[in-house]
Amino acid sequence: MAYDLDESAKTEQDIIVECQERFRLAVAAETENRKAALEDIRFANGEQWPDEILNGRMADERPCLTINISDAMRRRVTNALRENRPRIKYHPVGNGADVQTARVRTGLVRHIEERSNAEYAYDCAVESAVTGGWGYLRVGTEYVDERSFDQDLMIESIRNPFTVYLDPASRMPDGSDASWAVVSDMIRRDEYRQKYGHVDGDGWRQMGDGDSNADWANKEELRLAEYWRIVRREETLYLLSDGSAKFADEMPKKDVMEAVGLQIVRERSVLRKRVEWHLLSATRILDSRDWPGKWIPIIPVYGRECDINGKVVRKGMIRDLRDPARMYNYAQTAKTEAYALQPKAPWLMVAGQMEGHEAAWRDANRKPIVALPYTPVQLPDGSIAPPPERQMPPQPNSGFAEWGESTKSDFLAVAGMVGEPDQDAQGEVVSGVALKRRQGMTDVAHFDYADNLSRSLKHLGNVLSDLIPHIYDVPRMQRIIGDDGVPSMSQINQKVVDPMTQAVIKVKNDMTGGAYDTVVDTGPGYQTKREEAADAMLQLLSTPLGESVAANAGDVVIRSLDFPESETIADRIAATIPAANIDKDSDIPPKAQMMIKSLQGQLQQMQQQSMALELELKAKHGLEQMRQQGETQRLMLKERSANQRKDMELQVRREDVLTKAHTAMHDTHVKAVTAHDVAEINVSGKILDTHVAQKYNIEATKESLRDADKAAHATE
Repeated sequence: MAYDLDESAKTEQDIIVECQERFRLAVAAETENRKAALEDIRFANGEQWPDEILNGRMADERPCLTINISDAMRRRVTNALRENRPRIKYHPVGNGADVQTARVRTGLVRHIEERSNAEYAYDCAVESAVTGGWGYLRVGTEYVDERSFDQDLMIESIRNPFTVYLDPASRMPDGSDASWAVVSDMIRRDEYRQKYGHVDGDGWRQMGDGDSNADWANKEELRLAEYWRIVRREETLYLLSDGSAKFADEMPKKDVMEAVGLQIVRERSVLRKRVEWHLLSATRILDSRDWPGKWIPIIPVYGRECDINGKVVRKGMIRDLRDPARMYNYAQTAKTEAYALQPKAPWLMVAGQMEGHEAAWRDANRKPIVALPYTPVQLPDGSIAPPPERQMPPQPNSGFAEWGESTKSDFLAVAGMVGEPDQDAQGEVVSGVALKRRQGMTDVAHFDYADNLSRSLKHLGNVLSDLIPHIYDVPRMQRIIGDDGVPSMSQINQKVVDPMTQAVIKVKNDMTGGAYDTVVDTGPGYQTKREEAADAMLQLLSTPLGESVAANAGDVVIRSLDFPESETIADRIAATIPAANIDKDSDIPPKAQMMIKSLQGQLQQMQQQSMALELELKAKHGLEQMRQQGETQRLMLKERSANQRKDMELQVRREDVLTKAHTAMHDTHVKAVTAHDVAEINVSGKILDTHVAQKYNIEATKESLRDADKAAHATE
């Protein structure tokens, strides 16, 4: 492969000419692939009849059906890849790399995928690869916020793969050896004037198929070109006494090297690679910059490739499905056309019976007519001809059904969809194991697409790993996403300082150093694996090992089950299991953590025993004190009780004397009061008797006087 050597002295016009020459080279190399891929895309979209046949049948008003099972077969392949997307992971290799930092890098890539909606970019690339033969991803950068200077890497989609012209000399299946690339993009003319001034041309006139001149420039928009190229310059690499390797522009100053005792151990001449990016119009360079990585950040995803005598042919699954699909469409169209003509059964009548009623008889096979009038016709023998009679229609040809099924079988065989369920005989029972094996055969038939995607994603992981030290190069809190999709915050590039010397001991989660290998994890996703693991663990609990599993990993079993509050139950169980408290993110190995926790448990147990003994001693001392205090209090209470008893006896005697004196005085007083009261009562009785006698005498006198008055009146 040819690289540019020390091309920094090239002028602006030289770069434009170089870009256009390489562009024409890519167009010439890809013309046939692009034409065929464009037809594949149109075919998958439903344009499956040749133009001359379609136009002829439409002119004759004949049916021209498109049963687009090609697109259905394509969706089965692409949707299977969506269901089990490969996942990028990092493993430490050397140069200061460690497992914890590799885990953080992996979580950082998941954050990049989540923030940039990378699943859409993957889907676009896979759709293009399965349909036309190739698709593309790209990597860019974006500021975290409009008020921030921190950047994030972004995985971007390229919806139209025909706008990318990659170095045709590239032979690696992931495009990692490409030395240049051209990417076209549309921009509004008013936006162009605002950013770059006057419009100096309509763009490049020679475009490849799928990237036509009509789409290159119109009244409102014009297309620009991004030109990526790799430049190699001969430089000297120095190996220093501390083990580091640096180029001349990275070397510390001579006095600094002498102060710290650094020396040059070895040196050699190398070709140092640099990636340049230029934004071109038809006549000038609008923008230029150096890309911090060592690869062009455009990653191809290829379908199927074949090298025919040095000419690379790329195709997707639609290419080989064209002829079987056309056969199937033609068979279904012919069958439909034949069946459509069957209901038009002819009428048997003598000449002249339609006369005067031609319109009604013409619509007899097309409209629901209640009655058909006819003209009676006299036969030569003088009799009247019988009315018209409909004839039985011809039966459909049974060969149509067989023809349609055979064309469908051919289509499924070419599509790699062997052993489909609808191919089973009527009433045949097929086991679940057999169905899984059939599905496995179908997956194997299209495994090359998944494998090519994994290769491309591995190169994507290498590109991201190469860019991470340049973009994530300062200490900051960074979101990372775990295997289970749960996000967390982690401090990256965290400097650990010696409190005595204030010297940096190490950098925790260092994103700027270390060598890491990219691994692509394929197969079922996390949720599927979790469900399968839950079933396996539940079955394990029913075995003789179930009791040991529940005692040592009960929290893991509960966490694998997907039901509300499972995490709460698992946390409570984990509190009783020492192994459940291991910190996976710690730098200390799990075995060491277990030993530490075991020693901590023993220390805690000893502390508890010591506290128990101390409490026991305190309790015994307290009991003795309580006994002595009780004895003292008992004596004091006894003496106090005797004194109180004496006081009470004296008090009782005193109260007895007083009571007797009070009783005598009370008796004397009662007797005196009683005698006085008796005397008063006697006197009052006598006075009352006197008053009663007087009142009686008065009443008697009054009665005598009344009697005397009555007698005197009687005499008169």
